[in-house]
Amino acid sequence: MEAVLAAWLAAMLLGAIGLPFAAALFRRFPDAGAGLAVPLGLLAVALPYFLLRAADILPPGRGGYLLAAVLAAAAAAQLAGRLRLHRRELARVGAGAAIAASIFTGAFLASAAFRSYNAEIVGTEQPMDLLFLNAAMVSPDYPPRDPWLAGERVSYYYFGYLQVGVLASIAGVPASTGYNLGLAATFAATAAGLVSLSWALARWALPRRSRRFAAAAPAAALALVLFVGSLSAVFEWAAAHERYNESLYRAFGVENLLPCEPGQSADCYAGPPGQRTSAWYPTEYWFWWRGSRVIPGTITEFPFFSFLLGDLHPHVMALPLMTLAAAFAASLWRARGVLSWRSAARSPWRPAAAAVIFGGLAFQNTWDVVTFSALLGLAAVGRSWREQPLPRALASAAGWLAPAGLLALALYAPWWLTFSSQASGLYAYTGAGTRPAHAFLQFGVPLAFAGIGLLAFAPGFRRLGPAAAVAGWVAVLPFVGWVGLAALRGDLAAAAENRGAAGWVTLAVYGGLTWALAALALALASRRNGAAPAAAFGAAGALLLYGAELFLVRDVFFGSVPRLNTVFKLSYQAWLLLGIAGAVAAAGLLAAAFDAHGAARRSRRIAARAAVPAAAILLAGGLVYPLLAAFNRTEAFSRPTAIDGLAWLQSADPGEYALVRWVEHNVPPGAVLIEATGRRWVVEADGSRRMVDAGVDYTDAGRIASRTGRQVPIGWYFHEIQWRGDSPANRERFLARQDAVDQAYLASTPDAVLAAMRTYGAGYLVVGSVELSRYPGPLPDYDAFLDRVFEAGRYRIYRLPHYEPVSPP
Repeated sequence: MEAVLAAWLAAMLLGAIGLPFAAALFRRFPDAGAGLAVPLGLLAVALPYFLLRAADILPPGRGGYLLAAVLAAAAAAQLAGRLRLHRRELARVGAGAAIAASIFTGAFLASAAFRSYNAEIVGTEQPMDLLFLNAAMVSPDYPPRDPWLAGERVSYYYFGYLQVGVLASIAGVPASTGYNLGLAATFAATAAGLVSLSWALARWALPRRSRRFAAAAPAAALALVLFVGSLSAVFEWAAAHERYNESLYRAFGVENLLPCEPGQSADCYAGPPGQRTSAWYPTEYWFWWRGSRVIPGTITEFPFFSFLLGDLHPHVMALPLMTLAAAFAASLWRARGVLSWRSAARSPWRPAAAAVIFGGLAFQNTWDVVTFSALLGLAAVGRSWREQPLPRALASAAGWLAPAGLLALALYAPWWLTFSSQASGLYAYTGAGTRPAHAFLQFGVPLAFAGIGLLAFAPGFRRLGPAAAVAGWVAVLPFVGWVGLAALRGDLAAAAENRGAAGWVTLAVYGGLTWALAALALALASRRNGAAPAAAFGAAGALLLYGAELFLVRDVFFGSVPRLNTVFKLSYQAWLLLGIAGAVAAAGLLAAAFDAHGAARRSRRIAARAAVPAAAILLAGGLVYPLLAAFNRTEAFSRPTAIDGLAWLQSADPGEYALVRWVEHNVPPGAVLIEATGRRWVVEADGSRRMVDAGVDYTDAGRIASRTGRQVPIGWYFHEIQWRGDSPANRERFLARQDAVDQAYLASTPDAVLAAMRTYGAGYLVVGSVELSRYPGPLPDYDAFLDRVFEAGRYRIYRLPHYEPVSPP
């Protein structure tokens, strides 16, 4: 409980640092942007820390983080003194801060409590996430060293881990605890940001006399973005209780939930009858995993799944920053005056803020920066277009955006210079298209709610028609681009056939909704209607899904599941944008249906009242997933609780836990250790040893590096390939590292052990649970040539002997 309280206090401090920045940037928001204060505070601390560490000015460890926080607090205090807020504005800031703090606190405590039932950092890619968090917190220099590749810098987008490190260090908790509290803080910061943004958008969208309905938008945003899940859970629930209609299940593409027929083993449920549940909810182990794999060959994760699973991945940690970026774009559009290089020179703080936010988004999750930078560009052009012809508006906006882009590159240059992207081009997707049923199960709820905006805010056909003629290009151009790319590679005919009739239907629906929402946004923007940003977010979300059906970014998965990452990353962005747009549309729908004094025509009111129960039923269907999954994940909230992600290890293997903590407290952060590669060996009848399993990723390989941040020669082999490139040179050098480390445990002479240690600058060698299980048979007699510095049962740590020179008498 002390750790939770410490982290909450640290988050409140960060929120206090971010509050003056929020008030300066989001004065037009009802809460003066207070709900966005925590991510702003994190940026205000994390960026100076990163730059000053890269310049070797700040010390490593907690002291450096605290000094960066002091610097950020001083800047915030100076800004607060310059704001010159009126009494009414001060009252609004104070009320907004109280509301935001209440929302953050409730969400943080609830999320931390939920995570405590599954606090263990083990399985999936959680060891990788802990590795990067430890690297950000303990690396003796910056950019941080890669603990899984001694001698190399991290080649990944790690700004989110640095920010969680800020929270954990200020709170004074270890990385294994900060990991879980960082997840809780991410959830809470996203919740508070969604409330701030959706409330502002809804108030802008609704007429003054209907603004009481704007209060529905924050609740809808929380539900649509953070809680709604795959509609496949409805079918999972029925199947668990053996209540299914075969034709209905096949129609919705969930035939894999039907029991296998005799002789069938694929695409069906092969478990014994009656074993899917022993309670009212499905008790089958991790049944909810299938909800993120509904569309074959892809990952279609959504925020509730992310927090349920507990991987501290960049796309999850980026949620608060994506919300902040969307809010910045909306506020930029809402303000008045032409944006140009002159306005940037007169008020340089706003493009500087854009550089910090959007540059940070690239550093936090590079996939997100293209989408949200495009929204920023549209906002800048749209604002200038009110007072200038389009060509001049484009030129003016470019003059304002260019300094912000250049400053973003300069601010985050230490990262750009060490980052190696494995994306290798944009390709036309030529495989099977998504079935409409799968698209509905996965994205039906956020898409439907975003589409409600057409009913709630459409200005009428006469005004929508001209906008639709222009906005049609938003849907046509991507398709033309797909045709051109496919034809260029000679794949067009095959691509058209492979997509299939069902795939073409899905593509048409995505394209049609993109067109309609883009037309709505354009029509509203031309009338300076405040609903335009929400409609634009909906159009952008639909466009992302549409684009993921047409294109893919080539990466290391190209040969097996080519569009896996493209659909994964773009659909995650789409979920957020569609959820925000859908929340504002829900408020508009309620106003159109039930505001007796509103301006809605009778026909629209009738349609809106008919849509309300349909929307409620759809929303209820989307909330089945979190209900069932939460009970399954926590075993009906009966599992033991903890907040330290390594508490499970202390209970399961006290010796291994003691070994990890000894390394943490006694081995210098810059030191290199030798630990098992994770490859498995067996002893043959003649006494020789043979490798039988080379798979190390997603195992306990590299666990000391992960849990302490100390470097080892090699960790997860294929992940390093993903981060640094699948080239023959990389494969050769990573395999050479694995061979050398294995020899340190398999060698019959001290020379081979010492050679491996000296080659990679290792001063320590670990003999723990993984080493004893992966290398059967007698290990070298390390006591004969190394110093034993730790022992717990059979587990030991050895150190190269250290000789001090002796002065002659």
